[in-house]
Amino acid sequence: MMSKAHVSARRVSGSDDSYSWVWVLPLPDGRFRIAAIEVPKHLVDEDICFAEEDMRVPYLKIVDELGGVDAAVQEAGVDPETLDAPWNNDFPL
Repeated sequence: MMSKAHVSARRVSGSDDSYSWVWVLPLPDGRFRIAAIEVPKHLVDEDICFAEEDMRVPYLKIVDELGGVDAAVQEAGVDPETLDAPWNNDFPL
């Protein structure tokens, strides 16, 4: 996993009407934000701009160091080995 740039992976959504990803974002203070997000399919499919209020966040965790990222990613429902640059998994942000 890259430690200076954000990475993401597709995950199974909790809703048939949404796409879902796990997103790992390095924070300026050295910690990492791991979030599972779900975005309504029509917003993604129709390339409509959306904001945080349009997303559902079924999982959110901040970990203090890189070593804790894999466990948090697994808790969010994704194999850490599938994390990649966002453009490789159609992450919309």
